[in-house]
Amino acid sequence: MRSARGSTRGRALGQSRGRGRANTSLQVKGSKTGASPHTQMEHIASVSRSSGLEKGGDALKDFKVQEQYRAFVGEKVGVLDGNRDQYSWRLQLHKFWAEKQTKDGQENILILFRKLREGIFSSKRNDAFAIEVYETSLCLSSLFDSQVQTSSILSHLLPELYTSASIQPPISSVLISLLHHLIAGYPSQKTYFEHLLYLSPNVLDRTSEAYAWISNLATSLRTFNHIRFEALSQHNAYRCLLPESTSSDETHDALDRLSQDAVHALVERLRNKARDRAWVVMRGAYRELSSSEETRAWMIKCLLLSTEQTSASSLPWDEWMDERCRDGHLRPKEGAVGRWIVCKVR
Repeated sequence: MRSARGSTRGRALGQSRGRGRANTSLQVKGSKTGASPHTQMEHIASVSRSSGLEKGGDALKDFKVQEQYRAFVGEKVGVLDGNRDQYSWRLQLHKFWAEKQTKDGQENILILFRKLREGIFSSKRNDAFAIEVYETSLCLSSLFDSQVQTSSILSHLLPELYTSASIQPPISSVLISLLHHLIAGYPSQKTYFEHLLYLSPNVLDRTSEAYAWISNLATSLRTFNHIRFEALSQHNAYRCLLPESTSSDETHDALDRLSQDAVHALVERLRNKARDRAWVVMRGAYRELSSSEETRAWMIKCLLLSTEQTSASSLPWDEWMDERCRDGHLRPKEGAVGRWIVCKVR
């Protein structure tokens, strides 16, 4: 079984993607004669909605149409780069994510990928092109926090599609799937353990560093060891587990980098959930809080506010405390500077 990041896959993907861009004159069955390729792609029927009855409803079962539609989706996300020969896939997708596009815009991109996956699934396609579409979909659904889409993608991708394509799943896809189950079921870890047993040891080696990291991360959450979880969820604790691409193949490099972004986003989401739960426990246990150095350092660790990452989770302590006052969780103690009364949960 070859690696999903191997050269064989890169060549196959490059060839299939190349065919999709080159054959721009392909007439989609059932479309109006004379319509531009872009218009044809814009109005192409969904396989699931048409059920083969709508005119052109089976168009996305055609491999060449699938490749054209993949190029069309790329144009929806970003523009062609300067040389107009290759798409800056990861750069454009990451730009779309980093600039906090509207939820509607994110959902529209996910819908386009879902339509393409339906065609791939219906045609029983299981080559490198199919893997790339599913992996990109997985990364985007994780970045855009669409748990329903992520669950749907994983049900076909891991490990079924990889197995049928004789491709070893990359560790990034495995970690994304496990982090997804930790988040979706939080604080329960039932589905996480079911999925872990399903993947191990054939897909995820129990002696690997990745298995040790995700297992320790889950254990620290389950045992409320927030200090341990804080250390394990730092970027430098898992960065070495993810692929560092040095490939000259743009699509290969794009997926590696996009998957890194997806793992990072999921870890941040898990940190937010752990912080919220730690704060509920803290509110129930204490009547007052102070801004003394000792208390501040302890709260920063317990609430996962100490991080080297530049993210929404790395709020300064003072700013975070001000937000809790606005939320009604705290109120300044009268006559005492740097002390707050904890408002209990009702």
